Amino acid sequence: MQKLILIITILFLNTAVAEIVVKKYKNGKIKSEKNIVNGKKEGLSKVYYKDGALKSKIEYKNNKRHGEALVYHKNGNVKSEFWYIDGRLNGQALTFYKDGDIESHFTFKDDLPIHGIKYLKNGERLIFVE
Repeated sequence: MQKLILIITILFLNTAVAEIVVKKYKNGKIKSEKNIVNGKKEGLSKVYYKDGALKSKIEYKNNKRHGEALVYHKNGNVKSEFWYIDGRLNGQALTFYKDGDIESHFTFKDDLPIHGIKYLKNGERLIFVE
């Protein structure tokens, strides 16, 4: 009987507490949706503009950004696309103007830019890092 109680206790203590936390604007539209596991962000989190349009989608692992992070302009076009590993920028980091033209393209390693380019609206290079 004691073994059974011990096994049930271990199973109960190892059970993750998961919930989806939804916040809303006063107009009733969803402001954000976050997956919370044991009090930490885990998985996909979304944030919305007041009109209901998607503002951002960010992947989390153990409460840190991990994976793709997308931010959108109000018109629905992608504003930025970043890649994170364990909360730090790693890989491609792209930003776009409202019309979809590329604004910058950088590569990061551990939050530091390795190389990249930033463009003026007319397509000219503004900054180049090597």
